[in-house]
Amino acid sequence: MGEFTYRAAKVGDAGAILTVKQVAISAIDSDEYTARQLDAWRPDDELVEEFGRAIESNRFEILLVESGPATAGYGVLNTAENRIDAVFVHPEYHGEGIGSSLVRQFESRARITGLSELQIVSSLNAKEFYETLGYRDIDRKVREINGVDLKFAVMRKLFDSS
Repeated sequence: MGEFTYRAAKVGDAGAILTVKQVAISAIDSDEYTARQLDAWRPDDELVEEFGRAIESNRFEILLVESGPATAGYGVLNTAENRIDAVFVHPEYHGEGIGSSLVRQFESRARITGLSELQIVSSLNAKEFYETLGYRDIDRKVREINGVDLKFAVMRKLFDSS
């Protein structure tokens, strides 16, 4: 396993975050989504400014994972909505524990904030990953992205009150 550093994302990281999301979606090899759905879901380069605004807003906790100078992944915690909004890992780093570590760090932050649960709107191909971390599949949600409907799993984990 490689050496990884985790840190809060900065506005200047928007391009690297966008690239990780693009590459991760492009690498999905699953019968859950068609090529047309993946094309619609994969963000365009023009969204880099929108990603930068999201980082700058401080509305989200965005963690960046680096392996040396390379961006290995990122995650987004939305405590106002009791939700993890994103966990994306560059395909070169799959299986290195980055996704699990991001989720666990967000769970710790959520508990510190006093949340009793977290939800994740997960891609269908990532559902089993979240189940291994204790999340339960509770519903389905359809999102229209660039005029194309994509189905996602709504996952929830309740935290012990002790």
